[in-house]
Amino acid sequence: MPNPPIFLLNLDSAQHRLAAMKQQLDALGLAFERFPAVAGKLLSADELEAVAPSHLWEGRRRRNPGEIGCFLSHRAILETILARDLPVACILEDDVRLSADFAAILDAARVLPPQVDVLKLEIALPRAKIPFIKVSAFAGRDLVFLPAGGWPGTAAYVVTRRGAKSLLARMPVMIASNDRQAFDPPAADLAIFHLFPLPAVQEGESEMGRPRNPAKAPKPRRSPARVLSDAVRKGLRSVSRRTAHLRFQMSLLGVKKALFGRRTRKRADLVRV
Repeated sequence: MPNPPIFLLNLDSAQHRLAAMKQQLDALGLAFERFPAVAGKLLSADELEAVAPSHLWEGRRRRNPGEIGCFLSHRAILETILARDLPVACILEDDVRLSADFAAILDAARVLPPQVDVLKLEIALPRAKIPFIKVSAFAGRDLVFLPAGGWPGTAAYVVTRRGAKSLLARMPVMIASNDRQAFDPPAADLAIFHLFPLPAVQEGESEMGRPRNPAKAPKPRRSPARVLSDAVRKGLRSVSRRTAHLRFQMSLLGVKKALFGRRTRKRADLVRV
């Protein structure tokens, strides 16, 4: 049985990155399909508004054409996975460095544990320490669940057909950064796991035109009463979300692991590329 198909997101203007990824994947003996990424900067204002309506925007940062292009690119790949009825597939962006055993990891990913909808292989901008719950061994590494949330990063992940369907259900339009909207939080309809140590790391200067330090969205002016009511609602939503997330973890991992299995490791210990 062949490895899961690899879709490589690449802008038409980034042929140098395509060449570098081809060299890397050829050395690993891995075939791939280039998937043309959407250049957000080429979209009109009306097209950007249709994809990321300003009145629905919840992101902490301002809408950025590059991120909107990234959102459209990943959504198109997920639609392709469903259209081709693929049981599992790997999605890579064109600025990742892969571990020497990446082919073996993909070979193992042909049959993922039944609870896994998305297996993330990298984390973007992680904290110095990362909390996790070890679930089992997988492909010579550890299959882990991150109780703090989905964690950012879309540069390398494996997704099942069920996972692709669930991700698309979260992405009718763009209302926040692609990472946050797609992966945070894991829930009953989308169980997200990671592989530790991480077998992929993103090393490009930018990701399909996304800025490294994007500007935050301007805060609207609010009356003191509105500030107070918004704070109360935010607090209640946070408590509700944390409670629902804990219930989900207990149903997914079991009560003992969810409550007492949490460990923390330094970021430097979690990358093996």
